[in-house]
Amino acid sequence: MDLAELAGLPTDGDIEALVRRYEPVIRYTEGELFFPTDIGDYVERSALWLRRPGGEREMLVDHGDLSIDELCRRSRSVPVGTALELRYVPGPLSRADLRRWRRDPGRPRLRGSSRFAAVGLLGRIIDSLFRLSLIVRGSVPGGLTAAMHAAYRDSPSATKFSYYAHVSSAGGYLAIQYWFFYAMNDWRSTFAGVNDHEADWEQVTVYLAPDAGTDSADGWSAAWIAFSSHDETGDDLRRRHDDPDVSWVGRTHPVVNAGAGSHSGAYLAGEYLVTVEPPALRRTFAAAQRIRSTLFPWTAGRSRAGVGLPYIDYKRGDGAAIGPGTGRDWSPVLIDADTPWVRDFRGLWGLDTQDPFGGERAPAGPRYERTGSIRPSWSDPVAWAGLDKVPATEAARLQAVAAQLAAVRDREAALTNDITAGEVLSQQLAAAVAALPPNADAVAAGVGARGRLAEHDRLMAALRADRRAAVIEREHLQERQLHPLRAEPHDHLRHRRLPDVAPARPVGMALRFWTEASLAVLLAILGLMLIVGQSNAWIALFAATLAVCAVEALLRRRLALFLLGVAVLVIVVGTTVLLVRNLRAGLGVLALIAAAMVMVTNLRSYLARR
Repeated sequence: MDLAELAGLPTDGDIEALVRRYEPVIRYTEGELFFPTDIGDYVERSALWLRRPGGEREMLVDHGDLSIDELCRRSRSVPVGTALELRYVPGPLSRADLRRWRRDPGRPRLRGSSRFAAVGLLGRIIDSLFRLSLIVRGSVPGGLTAAMHAAYRDSPSATKFSYYAHVSSAGGYLAIQYWFFYAMNDWRSTFAGVNDHEADWEQVTVYLAPDAGTDSADGWSAAWIAFSSHDETGDDLRRRHDDPDVSWVGRTHPVVNAGAGSHSGAYLAGEYLVTVEPPALRRTFAAAQRIRSTLFPWTAGRSRAGVGLPYIDYKRGDGAAIGPGTGRDWSPVLIDADTPWVRDFRGLWGLDTQDPFGGERAPAGPRYERTGSIRPSWSDPVAWAGLDKVPATEAARLQAVAAQLAAVRDREAALTNDITAGEVLSQQLAAAVAALPPNADAVAAGVGARGRLAEHDRLMAALRADRRAAVIEREHLQERQLHPLRAEPHDHLRHRRLPDVAPARPVGMALRFWTEASLAVLLAILGLMLIVGQSNAWIALFAATLAVCAVEALLRRRLALFLLGVAVLVIVVGTTVLLVRNLRAGLGVLALIAAAMVMVTNLRSYLARR
């Protein structure tokens, strides 16, 4: 590895030992179909396609004729403006083969939760529209998952689990990235998730810091870890080695709970509700939330689980496991920027659906984005996880504190000098203003001098405020020099992601069935009314919607709250109608409502004083 040439860093042999020492354990959810795959076997079974700027595709190398060397050679010679993509299988299974695959008793299956039970009716309606959009936008064809799994489970990769380790250094850290390649991301088709895409690259990064302690290996020990995730970025990606949310095997192997089909990592096993808000619909979601909060003020402080596109990311960790202590060992491969396939192949590792949302498109490799630019997680793994601002050692922290303390002292001294000089000018300007006669002409009286004095007073106030802030910063830095403050493991997190589906998941089968069927019932009622052609179809639809919501509220044991909300809605709508049609009656209703509210408030105050 090129790191061996840098002073103070491990040699190649030491790097390989460190990679094996900290390799992760990945636990999957029961029902997972795809596991980390050897890319050599994948490429040799794949076909290579060329896509021209106009969208026309041409097969360059057929299935069974491709190799890593040929892939690199073709990648280096591809014309500007064209793109390459790998295809593991020619296409979906036939209907007969698909039926046999679905009926196969040996195929892993998931017993999932009802994702609709965790969200409201609006979220379910928008989800249906999102699903319908798959018809018009680029998406992975139906049955492709079955074809991919049928080919994958019969390949050597089904029993050879590889990872690709990339080691780099920055900011005093040694970053070991473990890249895992999956033949398929089948989150949508198999686990009712957000998307499908052929091929999937995920990673786990372990950040080592210099450490001469008894737990160190070759002078390095784990300080932080970061998993690739759907929702976290920056500081939220990483966890400290002593974080209670992180599990370890043998003290050095972090445990990753991989999402079913999605393969993204989680620190805690469980089920996570993912509420996706497409950019085009964010204003709609925000408006719906404002309306709900206005009509039902008691919901203002609640989460927005009732809107958005609802999905469950299953990260239970109750299925197969790979890594040390599991009986399924890793086959490690070390890579860097000079590894030919990493450097040369900038294409996609699967079907490019041209999905404008990006979710159904295959990914590029570990080094590149789909655009061909280098991934930040590859080129700057320390900054990618927000560690560029965190000293790797106590000595580095003290050095940073000392440097900042010196800078603050210099700023404080400069501000003091400016304030001293400013005080002289303040006295001069005040003397000029005091010397003016009170009844002098406006121009002769020196209105400009008064203005300059007022402006100077504002400047002096700002300088004194800056100096007070500098004094406080200096005192705290001095305190940190003498008494270092030990941060808690979660202090750096803006949002600590926890499993959030199971605690709120209803146990009743009736609610589970109703949340799956209610939207279809409502749409069926709408369709029948439109076909019959009733003049009051929209009124009947509103009544049917209320009935559907009432049934759901009953099953959720919130009927009283629902009825109260309906009562508030009726009062608001009725009062609005009265104000439009009969101003005096509308004002009278408002006065009665205000009187009732005042009476309730006064009675509560009276009873509280007794």
